[in-house]
Amino acid sequence: MAKLTFTVPDMMCAACAETITQAIQVLDATATVDADPNQKVVTVTTTAAAEQVSTAINQAGYTIQ
Repeated sequence: MAKLTFTVPDMMCAACAETITQAIQVLDATATVDADPNQKVVTVTTTAAAEQVSTAINQAGYTIQ
């Protein structure tokens, strides 16, 4: 398992955080996701590669900085 951290500047609210969490958990159902819209940071503990997680976030409609 790897712990990954992403800055997502366009994550504005709890609904955004939930959308991102769901997108990551489709990729890895065992992933632990902490999406904080106030800090605009997503922390993920997962077996998936960082590139896969960032792609899932992008496909959910959010950008990573």
